[in-house]
Amino acid sequence: MTPEYPGLVLAALGAVFVLATVLLGVAVLRNGRLSRRLAAMEGQFESLRADVAATTGIGVRAGERLRRLDQITGQMGERLGQLELRGEGRPYDQAIALVRRGADAGRLMTNYGLSRGEADLVALVHGSRRAG
Repeated sequence: MTPEYPGLVLAALGAVFVLATVLLGVAVLRNGRLSRRLAAMEGQFESLRADVAATTGIGVRAGERLRRLDQITGQMGERLGQLELRGEGRPYDQAIALVRRGADAGRLMTNYGLSRGEADLVALVHGSRRAG
């Protein structure tokens, strides 16, 4: 072999080494950038996970509150129905008391919204019995 080839081979090996070093440097830089990007994305993912957990907790609490409000509304409806039933007799009680103090059927109709028949009946049954 001639002495020129070993120098040429050595130069080619040197060029390959330099090229490999440059490519390795580029790969290391890209790996560093990708690692930073991955870390940033993982941070965002954890933040989103915390947001989802908080939102889920809010939804659960809102559902529980809605159930309680439905329950309270149902209880209030039942109570209102009971009060309405109890209150239906009240105008009659007041009308009876007024008749006992001498009121006539016309006044019962005006004051308590009774029909003519209701007012006459209350006046007849509970009015003062006058000896005639």
